[in-house]
Amino acid sequence: MELFKGLVVSAILLGCMYTLVAIGFSLFFGVMDVVVFCCGDIAILGSFVIMGAWVVMQSAGLFDVLPFAACVVLLISISACACALVGLLTYRVSIKPFHESSELMPLLSTIAMGTVIKEVLGLLFKPVVNTLSAAVGSESALMVTSGRNPQGFPQLLMPGAADIGGILDPRRVAVIVITAVILTLLFLFLSKTKMGLSMQAIAQNKELSLMTGINVSKIIIVTFLIGGVLLAIGGFLMGSYQKLMSFDNGAMYGAKGFSAAVVGGLRNIWGAVVGGMLLAFVEVFVAGYVPRGMAYANIVAFIVVVIFIVFKPEGIIGEKSVEKV
Repeated sequence: MELFKGLVVSAILLGCMYTLVAIGFSLFFGVMDVVVFCCGDIAILGSFVIMGAWVVMQSAGLFDVLPFAACVVLLISISACACALVGLLTYRVSIKPFHESSELMPLLSTIAMGTVIKEVLGLLFKPVVNTLSAAVGSESALMVTSGRNPQGFPQLLMPGAADIGGILDPRRVAVIVITAVILTLLFLFLSKTKMGLSMQAIAQNKELSLMTGINVSKIIIVTFLIGGVLLAIGGFLMGSYQKLMSFDNGAMYGAKGFSAAVVGGLRNIWGAVVGGMLLAFVEVFVAGYVPRGMAYANIVAFIVVVIFIVFKPEGIIGEKSVEKV
């Protein structure tokens, strides 16, 4: 029974990671009808920005001057700004220029954008961060290893809590609570604000939204900014969960996030939640109950994705689209 409870908690934690990336896919696809394949890489960028800013702030002695909670909020804010700007840059560079082109062009362009983000992290993380930390910290500057090596993520969630592990680990609870709060705020934004309702209207019918006076261009920009912030928070939670982050983790999280969005229903935010949790539960329980299951967890998870694509392509919560001719 304890094994089962532990697997459930682990699956929920992993599902939180997949869900936040999947929501990015759903937001972008709902508004733009484009699959932005660099969502996972933007999330990893967010975690690396936090690690780099943490080194610089430590070197500058800010953790000795400011309250720890304020420093954490500042780190997440820096990461959110960076990811929002990269999200907006992705739209400007990789999507908008191909508005009149084939649907494959922005798809391929966002894949290329993800590769650029990944390689920039691998090449520039060490020299940029070390240069900045040396500038503010002189001889006491903290140094980081090569950007292509796994980086240790700082313990920012409840650092004073005992690392008891298991179901009652306060850091695990914190990740789940933060994800639940984000989903609640996102639901309230989409259902209670004019901007959120406009985003939903564009997702349902872009042409009719234009006819009713909705500024589609403005909503698209806001969507990419919000998506970037959500992915930054996802990167923060990924780092807190994994404890070690690599510059190329984005490909895996991107594939899982997109798969979760497809399984749940690509245009549906709550479908992203359902799909993310489903994939996570499949992976964790295969790894926990099948002998040598770690080797087969990803295989079984993607088999589930293929089954859904074949037999329920609209997703669990998605609606079938009927085109009349």
